[in-house]
Amino acid sequence: MLSLQPQTDNLKQLTHLFVLYLLSGSYVVADVGKLTPLEDIQQLSRASKQNRIPILLMVSQYHCGYCDRMKEEVLQPLQLDQAYRHRVLIRELSIDPGEMVTTLQGERQTADEFITQYNVSVTPTLLFLDAEGREAAQRIIGINTVDFLFLYIEAAIDQATAKILSAGD
Repeated sequence: MLSLQPQTDNLKQLTHLFVLYLLSGSYVVADVGKLTPLEDIQQLSRASKQNRIPILLMVSQYHCGYCDRMKEEVLQPLQLDQAYRHRVLIRELSIDPGEMVTTLQGERQTADEFITQYNVSVTPTLLFLDAEGREAAQRIIGINTVDFLFLYIEAAIDQATAKILSAGD
């Protein structure tokens, strides 16, 4: 007769090791679809000015399926791509009630009040800003198909960068 005892003991050991691993906190859980939130445009502006690169600001809302799609299929991959880390600062501004942001003047303001200066009425909207908070390229409103969206974003980043660099000369 075949005994299953050695296999059962191995399974118990593996289970115990797995539980210890989880309890140790030595693992990383990826938060897919999570963009860096905009909390302080003044601080972000300094980084933009110092590095002479644009800010890509996604205006979103919590219950916006199109916003989720934009984050997961487009912006999260860009944020993780090494080629873009030195070309653009990507942030998300949720305009849901209770969300706050520090303005360029260092004042705290609701995200909804802050975004009124850009006349954004649809989410998702992608704004391409310079260090002074001015639009440096044509905004992208909504998401239809992802196929050409990367090209439009690439062109907007190039346009914003060229505008920033020419203003600094």
